[in-house]
Amino acid sequence: MKKLIHFLYAHSNFFVFIALAFTGLLLVARQQSYPRTEYLKGEHYMIGSIYNYIHNIKNYSVLHKACKDLMHENAALRAELMQVKAGWNELAEETSAQRYACIPANIINNSIISTKNYLTIDKGARHGLFPGMGVISAQGIVGKIQAVSDHFATITSLLHTDVCVSAQITSSGVMGTVRWSGKRPGQAQLLYVPRHVPIHVGDTVVTSGYNAIFDQGALVGHIKQASLRDEALFHDIVIDISTDFSTLRHVYVVQDRLRQEKDSLERYTKRYYE
Repeated sequence: MKKLIHFLYAHSNFFVFIALAFTGLLLVARQQSYPRTEYLKGEHYMIGSIYNYIHNIKNYSVLHKACKDLMHENAALRAELMQVKAGWNELAEETSAQRYACIPANIINNSIISTKNYLTIDKGARHGLFPGMGVISAQGIVGKIQAVSDHFATITSLLHTDVCVSAQITSSGVMGTVRWSGKRPGQAQLLYVPRHVPIHVGDTVVTSGYNAIFDQGALVGHIKQASLRDEALFHDIVIDISTDFSTLRHVYVVQDRLRQEKDSLERYTKRYYE
């Protein structure tokens, strides 16, 4: 036993060196494995990001086409719905052409902060658009075509103090006129509803079809509040506009193939009685 202790004492420096060397190797190995692991994580993240970016680029054209096809399909369905509401299955016995058609378009400029707001869309005269055509969205009415060029058109927005839309309350069928006051973009006034008509908050307001801009039954909004002043002939009605103009991106331009015939007859009748 004494010889063993003497041997260890005599070679203590060597054993300390071996212990320190072993400890150092463990520390080095540990320090080397951590950065490598983090490096591999970073490498995998970078490669994954590149693959995801390439995947998005490849799918963009596919998604863009799918969105475009969906808009055209919705346009056709909306035209059929208008046809049913109007009670028109055919223009005449000898033709199967529909009375209404919807032309999809994208909004490329929009204003909601003025009292006379306009929108610009990426369709124009080459796509069959002309001034006076009605414009709707998936949410409700938008406005009417003001001017057109070959490839673009401007729309007088419903958020325009000079725009008046003939409308009716669905629960009673009573008609009135919707006009924006120029204050809140999400609200408008429903004017000229007689005082004897019962008004209920939440009632739906739609287009009457009496003007040549919109077909009958296009959504305008819902009654938010109503009041009646003493001796007033009409209710003071505020409606929530169904269309959110701040997020509007896509619209449909309504084409009425019988509008010219109807307008021509009405002008002739007016001149006849003047």
